[in-house]
Amino acid sequence: MKNEAYLIAGGPPLNRPVMIRELSAALKAAGKENPSVAYIGTASSDNRPFFVMLKALIKEAGAGEVKFLKLAQNRADVEGAKQYLTECDVVFLSGGEVDDGMFWLRKHGLCDFLRDLFSGGKLFVGMSAGSIMMGTKWITAKGTNDITKAELFDCLGIIPDVFDTHAEGEDWIELKTTLRLMGPGASGHGLESGTVIRDGGDGDLVILEGHTVSYKNRDGEVSLSE
Repeated sequence: MKNEAYLIAGGPPLNRPVMIRELSAALKAAGKENPSVAYIGTASSDNRPFFVMLKALIKEAGAGEVKFLKLAQNRADVEGAKQYLTECDVVFLSGGEVDDGMFWLRKHGLCDFLRDLFSGGKLFVGMSAGSIMMGTKWITAKGTNDITKAELFDCLGIIPDVFDTHAEGEDWIELKTTLRLMGPGASGHGLESGTVIRDGGDGDLVILEGHTVSYKNRDGEVSLSE
C-alpha cells in the first residue's frame, strides 16, 4: 500500500486559504470523499480551543468526521483510540510541544502502533510539532531554556529524517543542535512558516508550498547542505 505523509509548518501568520488548500490536497490523498480524521492533540496537551480551531480548518478542507482522541491524560481510552485510528482514513498530529506529544504516545504504547498504521498505508498529516514528531529525533532541555543541556529523544520515525518548523527567526538552533547530537552524517530539514511538504516514507520530499532549508553534520560541524 502507498505510504504518504504531509508535513505542514504552520507558524505565524497563519495563511488560512493556503492552509485549507494544502489540507484539501492532503485529504484527497486518502482516496475517499469526506475522509474521517483522527485528531491527536498530545503535543498541545489536548487543548480544546486549539482543536476547535483546527477542526474548522480540517472540515473546510473536505474532511468528514474529525474525532478528538484525548490521550494527554493518565486514564485515556487507549483501546478506543486504537480502534478509531484503525478505522479512520487520516491521522492528524497537532502542533504544540514535541516532547509533550511524544511523552503521551510513549506512555500509552502507541508509537509502534502508529508506525504500523503508516506502514500499512494510513495517511498521516502533521502540523508544526506534529510534523517534527513524524521524523526520527528531537531534543529536550528538560524544562530549561539552556540549549547546551539538550538531550536527544526518539520521535515516531515514520519518515527517516529530521524536521523543524517555522524556526527561521531562531536560525534553526534546535534543528542544528539535534543534528550535532546525532553525530556525523545526520541531516535534516527546516520548513519555513507556511511550508507544506509531502513525503512517501522514503525521504523523498516534495515541496508543495513555501521553502525549506537543509542541514548536515559533517564531522561534528553542522552546516547548510550543498
